[in-house]
Amino acid sequence: MSKGLLILILTFIVVGLIHYVSIKSLKISEVKKYKYRRLFWYFYSIIFILSGGINLIEKAEFNWVFFLQFLVGLIVFILNFLEKIEPKRLKL
Repeated sequence: MSKGLLILILTFIVVGLIHYVSIKSLKISEVKKYKYRRLFWYFYSIIFILSGGINLIEKAEFNWVFFLQFLVGLIVFILNFLEKIEPKRLKL
């Protein structure tokens, strides 16, 4: 019972922090938002590439799910590098 209550409280704290950060991000300039979104997509793609790559190497046999995870991460990284993910390009 206490373990479940602790998980519930921690979940509320994490959701509250995410909400606080998202409200504060509304006041940030468009140039900073653009930079933060680019950093997020780089971070997201690197996590996917590492997760898929490590699971491919760790398992002795080929698994399509891990290969697709690695491939999606690589595609997102390339698209972010070529600036195809953002809907409009800002003048920096």
